[in-house]
Amino acid sequence: MKKHDSLAIGFVVVLALVAFFEIGFYSGLQRAAAEDSVSLERLSGVPLEASAKIVSVTPDGSGSVNEGDVEIVPGSGRILLSLNPFAEPDTQDSMQTAALVAQRFTGKSLEDKDVIFSVKNTPARLIGGPSAGAAMSVAAIAAIRGENVRADAAITGTINADGTIGQVGGVIEKATAAAEQGLSLFVVPKGQKEVTYYEQREERSQQGRVLVIRRYYVPRTINLEEMLADQNYGTKIAEAADIGEAVDLLISK
Repeated sequence: MKKHDSLAIGFVVVLALVAFFEIGFYSGLQRAAAEDSVSLERLSGVPLEASAKIVSVTPDGSGSVNEGDVEIVPGSGRILLSLNPFAEPDTQDSMQTAALVAQRFTGKSLEDKDVIFSVKNTPARLIGGPSAGAAMSVAAIAAIRGENVRADAAITGTINADGTIGQVGGVIEKATAAAEQGLSLFVVPKGQKEVTYYEQREERSQQGRVLVIRRYYVPRTINLEEMLADQNYGTKIAEAADIGEAVDLLISK
């Protein structure tokens, strides 16, 4: 057998193996989706809606409290995100995950529904980042169950497919914004009630005619609730490790 014939046969074998594993992988995904679908109950055809307060950090570094809305209407299983303001891909991905988590948490199928996510009361023309994922998940769960999210509370945090809530940045600015809006409760991811940040320090020394300025950073840890109390705000800070804890804190029965 010629060398190039051996190479050709080897290449065909590799392609066959790749095709085999791809078929197995995708059929596995289809089976998992089918199992999820079988285990979920269908929602009625009545449109459902709920909203939750989300907190973001603006380009100038300040916090902003906005409204995240979820509307569930008869459809074909689409996850739709309002284009006003525009949303970056990571925000779109977090909305997909929020819809998935809401289905798994409630046991209700959205395969014959369209879920429409939107952000209101924001001056931003472009929103980015996944930190609204937890809030949108809570709002979707409230909509499915016909309940309301507390109007005097807000939450920040990413959402993972297993329902756990991930940590985010800018929690000091977000907590301050929630307090300035008069909210009673601000929910943060597990482990972020206390925040460590780096504070700039400066030392000056005169060496002959030369002024030497040395700048360095030192870590400082603060408790968000104590920080707000020092500023005469009464906002409470709570932590949530997963969507179940967030629902218990935020959804009114």
